[in-house]
Amino acid sequence: MARNHPLTRPCPLCSSASGLLLADLHFAVFDDSAISGHSALVVCSTCGFAFYDTSSRQADFDRYYEQNAYYCTGTASGTGGLGERDLARFEKLCERISPLLPHRQVAIFDVGCAKGGLLKVLARNGYERLYGADMLPECVNHVREALGIPAEVGSALKLPFPEIQADVLIYSHVVEHVIDLSALVESARRKLNDDGILYVEVPDASRYGECSTHPYQDLYLEHVNHFSPTTLAALFTKGGFDVVLAGRYELDASTGGRVPCAWAIFRKGGAGRTGPDWELQRRLTSYLSRSGQHPVHKAFAALAQARTPLYLWGISQYALLMLGQTALGQCDIRGLVDKDPSKQRRTLLGWRIESPEILIGAGSESGVIITAPGYEKAITAELKTMGFRGIFLTSIGTKLRSEP
Repeated sequence: MARNHPLTRPCPLCSSASGLLLADLHFAVFDDSAISGHSALVVCSTCGFAFYDTSSRQADFDRYYEQNAYYCTGTASGTGGLGERDLARFEKLCERISPLLPHRQVAIFDVGCAKGGLLKVLARNGYERLYGADMLPECVNHVREALGIPAEVGSALKLPFPEIQADVLIYSHVVEHVIDLSALVESARRKLNDDGILYVEVPDASRYGECSTHPYQDLYLEHVNHFSPTTLAALFTKGGFDVVLAGRYELDASTGGRVPCAWAIFRKGGAGRTGPDWELQRRLTSYLSRSGQHPVHKAFAALAQARTPLYLWGISQYALLMLGQTALGQCDIRGLVDKDPSKQRRTLLGWRIESPEILIGAGSESGVIITAPGYEKAITAELKTMGFRGIFLTSIGTKLRSEP
């Protein structure tokens, strides 16, 4: 049951200092991380908005993203990719906004463009004045050099190309990452032409758990805001925008899973109000209860008690939460494995993240837990190919199971 929780981070939607605590979340974080691994998942007592009450502030998150090359080297959905699933999703986004645009010469900004998948689709659909903004110089250079599209280092709070007003601003899976939401809304309002449109897309927290089977899988260290369609509309309506269109869909992730999402298109208007969303609290409480009762908790506890030597393959955001929130962090962990070269340069809880080659000499008494949901089959096949002689433990469905 939720209990009263004085907020150290005032509600980003209504500035209330009073909240209800739903869960204390503990993420393992990289040893050089600029942000804290502890977050309280709360709902505002006044408006029902859900968010992380964290000691980290916007400057901390800015440093975090600047050091996180995953958004350039990663291949999963959400990294601005150029794979078939990502490009198909971006085509749908293009279809939503195109009927509202008068011609193909409108100035379109993709904020948080990553590797530029959306910009590529917009160009393919005939749009000519395209601009990318991202906090990672590696992403900006890729968009410029590989796609030939203008891009600059920037963020939702520091929009680049000051000499150009936007006819379209796109924040696709960006707003859930930002601590200072009032500054984001004001920045968008200044940048957008009076007759322009603002497209926003976020994970739909009112449907967490509907598309996932792993506990807590919809909770990410980086997602400091948890929107329902109602609270998404409320944020921008309060900031002087009107809702033009809105909808929901399930993002078809490159890992084979699905993510419930909400989207909305706004135009400038008069500041308005919407009512609180108390249904979001009920749905999140139910989701957290199911996650807390998941059988994987007992499986991790048994492995910790048996002191089975373990390697973790896939240092995903899910792995970070499992290490901090379950008995997995108490297990006899011998090594962390990930194929992403940007992660191999870092350490987590004192362990250096290594390439899969470290498993070649592991003994038959060792186990590998695959902690990258959606990659279980591919990693299992790779373990067999490399002749790993230990136990393959894959977290699939409702239990931790051993592969032969």
